[in-house]
Amino acid sequence: MTHKILVVDDEENMQVLLKRVLGKAGYDVECAGSGAAALRLAADRPFDLAVVDVCMPEMDGIEVLEKLKGINRQIPVIMISAYPAWGKKQIAERMGCTDYLSKPVDMKYLKELIKKELGKEVI
Repeated sequence: MTHKILVVDDEENMQVLLKRVLGKAGYDVECAGSGAAALRLAADRPFDLAVVDVCMPEMDGIEVLEKLKGINRQIPVIMISAYPAWGKKQIAERMGCTDYLSKPVDMKYLKELIKKELGKEVI
């Protein structure tokens, strides 16, 4: 079974990078450029894990995390951010995020973290 990962980031370059890296690692990756688009995808199909940018226009990653957990309480959510935001990190951790990573994301560490959460071999 191929695990499905939802990537939520308003930066198209980050979406492309994560889709390529995680796709090569054997995951089925779908991307959304906004929180609203991500929630529509999550309502339509199940995902095994989500990678969510914290700072996005209209709906930030904290709100996306909260709503994803409302759709599927068990989904692991990894938050990523280019901006240090200690307060947002604490809020995200209280809301059940799996980890909170800084950009630029260490892709090897991200794949190891996902493997740990989903039990899939890292390629």
